[in-house]
Amino acid sequence: MTRTQTTTRPARVRLAPPPPALMRMVNPLVRRVLTDPRLGPRIALKALLEFTGRRSGRKLRVPVCLHTINGVPTVFTERPWRFNFTDPAPVTVTQRGRVRHGRAVLLQTTPLEVGTALRAALDNGASPFELGLKISGSQEPTIADLSAIERSVIRIDFDDEG
Repeated sequence: MTRTQTTTRPARVRLAPPPPALMRMVNPLVRRVLTDPRLGPRIALKALLEFTGRRSGRKLRVPVCLHTINGVPTVFTERPWRFNFTDPAPVTVTQRGRVRHGRAVLLQTTPLEVGTALRAALDNGASPFELGLKISGSQEPTIADLSAIERSVIRIDFDDEG
C-alpha cells in the first residue's frame, strides 16, 4: 500500500484591506483632498461617494477606488456600507475635481464574475493595494485565483453621459 501525500496549494491571492483603525485616521484627510479644487484633480483613481444611509438617514462620505470595468464605473468592497445599495440608490461621486450624480447598485455576482472584474481592473492598471488584495508569488493572478476572493461589486450609473 502506497501512501498518498495530499498537498494544499496556499492561496495566491487574499484580501488585505487596510486596518479599520488606520482608515478612520486617514479617511478625513482623503475626503478633504478629494474635494479640494487644487489637489482633487490630480488624483485619478480615488473618488468620494456621498449617499444617505438607508437605515440611519445620515449622509455618508466614503473614499473609494473607482475602476472602469468594460466602460462601467465600478467599486469593489467588502465593507458593510455596501448594503446601502442593495436596491439602486442615489449617489454623488467626486472624482478628479468633478462632481457627478447617479445611482449605485450592489450587483448580485458569481465568484467567476468577481474574478473576471478584478482581473480587468488589474489589466487596466490598478494595483493589488488599490483593490485591497495581497498577491504572493511573481506570477500575475488568474481569474480562478481572483474568483476565490469574496468581494462585492457596486456599479455606478451616472445621470450624465460623459
